[in-house]
Amino acid sequence: MSAHTQPFQYRLPRPVVGVFPGAHPGQMVGNGQLFKRHDTLIARPDPRRIDLRASLLDPFGNYQVRVQQQHSAVDVFLLADLSASMGFVGNHDKRRVVADMLLSIAASALEYGDNVGFIACNQQVLTDCYLPAGKHMGRIQALAKRLEQLASQPGATGLLQAQRYLPNHRALVFLVSDFHVPLPQLQAVLQRLSRHDVIPLVLWDQAEYSRLPNWGLFQVQDLETGKRRTLWLRPSLKRKIEQAFAQRHSQLQHHFRAFGCEPLFIENGYRSEQLAQYFLKRAG
Repeated sequence: MSAHTQPFQYRLPRPVVGVFPGAHPGQMVGNGQLFKRHDTLIARPDPRRIDLRASLLDPFGNYQVRVQQQHSAVDVFLLADLSASMGFVGNHDKRRVVADMLLSIAASALEYGDNVGFIACNQQVLTDCYLPAGKHMGRIQALAKRLEQLASQPGATGLLQAQRYLPNHRALVFLVSDFHVPLPQLQAVLQRLSRHDVIPLVLWDQAEYSRLPNWGLFQVQDLETGKRRTLWLRPSLKRKIEQAFAQRHSQLQHHFRAFGCEPLFIENGYRSEQLAQYFLKRAG
C-alpha cells in the first residue's frame, strides 16, 4: 500500500443510527461499553445487568439494570465529480488523486468494520462505476485502476441525482470535486445531501493558478467546452487570476459552512494525513 492510499482515523460528530454493531457510538442500546441510563428489570429483563447500588437507591424498590449504548457501523461513500474539468493534469493527475482517495477511504472504512461505496458523476450518475455500500476491497481496487482510463465528459449535473444512490439513513459522504460549478448548483447539491454527514474535498492543483510567469504568451483551455485561448500574461493579469481563485476559495468556504460542513482544500496531491488532521480538528 503506497503512502497515498494509507488508512486514516475518522470520528463522527454525532451518534450513528445503525442496526449493525461497529466502532462508532450509536443511538441504539445493546452490548456496548458506554453507559447510557438505568431502566427497570421489568422493562429490560436481563438479570446480568442488575445494578445493586442503583436498585437499593430506587425509591420504589424496583430492580435497576444498566442500559449500555451500542457501538454501530456506518456506511461510508466517496461521491466523485468526474466531469471534464476533473481530467486536469498539472503537478498531479486529478483522476489519479481521486483513485488514491478511494483506496485510502476504503481501507479506512474496512479497518473500522464499516461498509464503503462509490458513486461517480458527470452529466449523470455513472452506473457502471457505482458500488453500493459493502466490504468489497477487490472491486474497489479494480475500479480505482479504471478511473484513470475513463473518457472525460463535460458537466457535473449528475451530482444532483446522486442522493438516489445513497441510503435513507445517515451516511458519511466524502464529496470530491474541483467545484468549478455555479454556486446555485452547489447549493442544490448540498441541500439534497443534507441528511448525510458530508465532507467536501476541494480538489485543485496549484498549476491551475499559481507560479504563472509574469510575462509571455500562455495558452489556456476550458476542459468543459474544449475551447482554447491564448493570453498575453503580464503581472496585472497574473494577479487577477490569483485573486479569482482566492475569491472562489472564500466563496466555497462560506457556502459549505452555511450547510454545516467544513471543506478540505487539496492542492498538492492526496495524502492520508490530510484527512487524519481534518478529523482531529473537527473533533477538537
